[in-house]
Amino acid sequence: MFIEPAPRGSLSEEALCELESQLGFPLPDEYRAWLARTNGAEFPFDREGGPLTEPVLAGYSYHIDEELYGYRTGGSMHTELLVAHAYRGDLPMDYLPIMRLTTGAILIKVTEPRLGSIWHRGESSFTDDGVYLPDTPREGDPDEVADTFGAFLGMWSIEDGPQDSGSSAAS
Repeated sequence: MFIEPAPRGSLSEEALCELESQLGFPLPDEYRAWLARTNGAEFPFDREGGPLTEPVLAGYSYHIDEELYGYRTGGSMHTELLVAHAYRGDLPMDYLPIMRLTTGAILIKVTEPRLGSIWHRGESSFTDDGVYLPDTPREGDPDEVADTFGAFLGMWSIEDGPQDSGSSAAS
C-alpha cells in the first residue's frame, strides 16, 4: 500500500533563498517546490512495531531511519538539511543528503547531468563471504534510485502486519 509522508509545515520564498545561500547552490526545482509546501516530512508509522510496519522503498528493501529533511524544523538536528550537508563526509559535492536510511543516505543530485535525480549512498557493506560490516561506506559512486523527486516519493509503501526485522538492504 502506498504511503504519503506527512508534511512538517511550509517554507517561505525568503527561507528557501536563505537555505540555498547557506548551502551554496540552488535546489532542483521539483524538490524546492516540495520543500516550499512541506518543509520536509515524516512517514506516519508506529516505530514500536505496532499495526503498521515501517515504510519500504519499493524494489530496494530500504528502511527509513530519519524523516525527509527540512530547514529550521524546530525538531531534532537530525532532520535539518544544513546539518546533513555539513556532515557529508566523503560524499561528492554534486549530491545533497535529504534523508537517512538504515543502510545509508538518500541524496538528490544538485548538478547536471541528472539534476534532481535521487540516489542511495550505502554506509554499510558485506565481505565476500557475506559478513555484514556496519558503518563501512561502499566504494564508488552512489546508486540511482529515481529519475525525479516525485517518482521517489511514489516508491514508498507500507504493509499491514508485524514488522519484519529480518529484512536486509539491497546492495
